[in-house]
Amino acid sequence: MKEKLEKDDKKEAEPIVKVLTPDDRKRLLIEGIKKTAVPAFIGAFFAVVLFMNFYDAKDKYWLYVLLLVVLVSYYVQKLLYPVLGVKVREFETMDWLYVEFMTIIFLLVSWTILLN
Repeated sequence: MKEKLEKDDKKEAEPIVKVLTPDDRKRLLIEGIKKTAVPAFIGAFFAVVLFMNFYDAKDKYWLYVLLLVVLVSYYVQKLLYPVLGVKVREFETMDWLYVEFMTIIFLLVSWTILLN
């Protein structure tokens, strides 16, 4: 009995391979571009707002504003993506972290360019 259980435990799970049609690949490519372009524009917009309000970042309040940007951009993207045709229901936690990370990166890069 133990030998039979040990043999069953040694079987590895086979990976599930999804076969994508050309239409699915095209849809995923377009969604990927949209998931990169939207955070870029949101980050650049907030960079201009931060530049106008906290020009040189001597105050530490801009860190709190950065957190507020993350929260606001999350809800803006959650409402904007369905309008753009991106399937938000397929988003996982890593996808949301990706778009928020991209927003913050574009915000900081744009703000640095404005400061120079």
